[in-house]
Amino acid sequence: MITPHRKKTISDIAHYVASQFYQSNKTDLIAAAKFEGLNFYHDHYEDSFDGMLLYDDKDFHIHINIDRGNGLETKRGNFTFAHELGHYFIDEHRIGLMTGVLKSHASLHEVNQKNIIEFEADYFASCLLMPEQRFRSFSGGRGKKFSLETITNLSDAFQSSMLATVLRFAEIGTHEITAVISENNTAKWFAQSRDFPKWAFRFKVGQQLPSATVAGEFFTKTNSKYTTIEDVEPNNWFYANDNRANRTMHEQCYYSNSYGYVISLIWFD
Repeated sequence: MITPHRKKTISDIAHYVASQFYQSNKTDLIAAAKFEGLNFYHDHYEDSFDGMLLYDDKDFHIHINIDRGNGLETKRGNFTFAHELGHYFIDEHRIGLMTGVLKSHASLHEVNQKNIIEFEADYFASCLLMPEQRFRSFSGGRGKKFSLETITNLSDAFQSSMLATVLRFAEIGTHEITAVISENNTAKWFAQSRDFPKWAFRFKVGQQLPSATVAGEFFTKTNSKYTTIEDVEPNNWFYANDNRANRTMHEQCYYSNSYGYVISLIWFD
């Protein structure tokens, strides 16, 4: 995982770049690449990667794979482009490629675990696309009603993927949430805001979801794809062991038909 100090370093770089190329809630990634003299190509590379940054002893080249949904005007494409810019703007990544300490490699945006270099580029991309002050301002401040619609609106406003937007909201958003990302009834990973109760989960990453949850029912019962806000018992997801367990907890799911994962949003009023 990225340390807090390292996160601050990366976010400072990303926020500076965003401040130079920010227009109407969107960071102009193309303008940033052109300003740095980067060559970039949106082309067909079948299923080999989402994006890749290459150095040829003189110039840097960003390759974006439209065969995996990374079109020039798509949210996934925006994140992939921002991720590859992260490899360029983060000094250790860029210098590593130039000196041969790091080798160019394919970036794949999937829910499976990634190495630290990929985590850092992902984090840069999130900060670049969703600068903290603007993101929190658009969220509407604390006390505003929260739901999946909040994330959808932010995703549309900043042209960031739903998954990236959920993770960014868990870190800097204006409502206490937990998000659990699952695939084939297996919990892949989770994100949690600092102010959410620090209860132990009833699942482990890499194992099955609790069966009484909305997402768990989707994977195990027919005709159980619920998209509305559902009231759930805190103990369905957690070992809730204090008086906050008496609060009404909500779960709402986002289903990615294209990529097969489910995001469970969990929150209190």
